[in-house]
Amino acid sequence: MSASELVRWGALGALLAAIAWTVSGIIAFVLVQPPASNMGPTGSLSWYLIVSNDAIAEVGMMVAVVGLHARQTPNYGWLGTAGSIVAFVGTALMFLSTVLWLLTHNGNGVVGLLQFGGLLGVLVGFPILGVATLRVGVLPRWCGLLLVGWLVYFPLIVFSLDSYGEARVLFGLVFLALGYVLWSQKNSEVQRSSRVR
Repeated sequence: MSASELVRWGALGALLAAIAWTVSGIIAFVLVQPPASNMGPTGSLSWYLIVSNDAIAEVGMMVAVVGLHARQTPNYGWLGTAGSIVAFVGTALMFLSTVLWLLTHNGNGVVGLLQFGGLLGVLVGFPILGVATLRVGVLPRWCGLLLVGWLVYFPLIVFSLDSYGEARVLFGLVFLALGYVLWSQKNSEVQRSSRVR
């Protein structure tokens, strides 16, 4: 698969993540009533819908990371590669923990360890990827800042908001922005290659 195809898939993955995070947040707003937990009781309809959408969003995030890597890989060196790998593995661990949680209805033990490893991976990987993005200058500067900011706003959003509904909608906006930049970069690549011919 060519780099431009990976970038296109990355844009679509980011859009998938944006939609799934937003839908998950809307479900939390509509179906979960305080003082219930942020997803409702384990095994409830709201829980299934929210956790399923989270899993879909995490798949989209992995594809988006691949697209970001493909767009910048010839230029951003080992730092960008390391950030991409750590962000991808962290997101994959989060996805695996989410799927296991859906299947077992138990968020403890192995599921909790996978989730902790995943959170650590995304907290480290996305900011490193953002620093590499800022250094290479292939994508707009705000894109790099959005990725670096992950270290600050990810824990702030997840741990400070009363309901994860707001956090999920905000994550949706982040991935909508990343999808936009990847899609516009894909189109600019096509225009450049047609001019060369």
